[in-house]
Amino acid sequence: MQQMKRWLQAAALCAVVSIGTGRAAVTEDSFLIRSTGDLVDLCSAAQPDPLYTASINFCHGFGVGVFRVLEEQDMARRSRHMFCLPNPALTRNEALASFLQWAKANPNQMAQPAADGIAQFLIQTYPCQRGH
Repeated sequence: MQQMKRWLQAAALCAVVSIGTGRAAVTEDSFLIRSTGDLVDLCSAAQPDPLYTASINFCHGFGVGVFRVLEEQDMARRSRHMFCLPNPALTRNEALASFLQWAKANPNQMAQPAADGIAQFLIQTYPCQRGH
């Protein structure tokens, strides 16, 4: 629960700092969320963008929903976990900023489904040590 709150804080920070990823401006088609790139566009919206509020709200909701499903799947695994979040957990602002940095560094991931992009981010950024 605390981790989810921190994920949302990261989304808010990202909205404030609008970390650039070299992606196109948000369009109504971005809300169809066909890819990780669409999610990155929404989460990177700049305040002057007419779709800024809707983009950031969608980013938060989608990110939290996917994270919760992945977290539940991971908790149901009795063997090796998919990802292990740091302790203390990141703030929401830190988590979203980290996701956008990962996306910028991994442009080859932008075409995959957005939920898969979030999963890959978590797996690659927060791998578990042996025995977890």
